[in-house]
Amino acid sequence: MEQASWFDFVEREHDPVYCELQKLTEKSNSIRIASFTITLNSFALIEIEADGVHDCVSTMEECYLYLCECMKG
Repeated sequence: MEQASWFDFVEREHDPVYCELQKLTEKSNSIRIASFTITLNSFALIEIEADGVHDCVSTMEECYLYLCECMKG
């Protein structure tokens, strides 16, 4: 049985991780969420970095899902 998070039951717009991701822009292209550094690069790809992690996704949605999975495990 997997433990559910409160944010599994509310809209993403109220999830602090999702809200923080919305702050990524060309002018503010890097943020920290937990141990992750999230960067919007010059090719409009989102890089996800942490200790032993360097991944890239193409959308905010993919980034959000990636972070949720990492934080659950």
